[in-house]
Amino acid sequence: MKTTPQIAVLAAALALALAGAGPAGAQVAGATRLGTATTETEQAVMGWSVKQSILGRPLYNASGERLGKVLDLIVGNDKRVSFVIVDTGGTLRTAGHLVAVPAAQLQVRGARLVLPDAARQTLAMQPAFVHAPITRTQSSVVARAQQDVDRARQAIAQLERRSAQSSAGAKVRIDRQILALQQGQQAVEDKVTEMDTAGAAQWQAVEAEVGRASARLRSAIRNAST
Repeated sequence: MKTTPQIAVLAAALALALAGAGPAGAQVAGATRLGTATTETEQAVMGWSVKQSILGRPLYNASGERLGKVLDLIVGNDKRVSFVIVDTGGTLRTAGHLVAVPAAQLQVRGARLVLPDAARQTLAMQPAFVHAPITRTQSSVVARAQQDVDRARQAIAQLERRSAQSSAGAKVRIDRQILALQQGQQAVEDKVTEMDTAGAAQWQAVEAEVGRASARLRSAIRNAST
């Protein structure tokens, strides 16, 4: 069975995404030129969808033994996939043991991702991979949260002007909305601040908390506008 060069092909598609070439409406991959070279665009068309064909897919060795599941890809400074992160499923340790596998060692055989020379036990005994902490500027969740905070400030300013011109009854309702927005805004800012001190083992959980606080703030903004 023929083995393709496989994962390296994803680099061109990932490079497009990193360059901000996100979809705008319904598009055919590679049909729209966004400043990329023709060869890069063609590679993206012929490449694989990370979400559909890589992430979450099982990884096998040459004997057909299941080694684990691909959870993530690491892109180097050259915008090429350097490692895939495999969850060994706690074969020898606790569940969720992550291992970094050089992308160049992987092969695609039919519909399977294959690490030919690996054994399940050996892979599970490799040192655990830990994601590096991210910063505010690297997190799209935090970027969205900061946008929500800005929107909340604008909404508070508008409500304060309305409150100053309203009757006593209306003023009570508007002031409650202002308080809800202020509390929501502060909650988001507090969680974002935690991102700066979160260690490698905690940053994903803290980022998720930022997202939830941001969602509650957006809800408060919608309620204040009704």
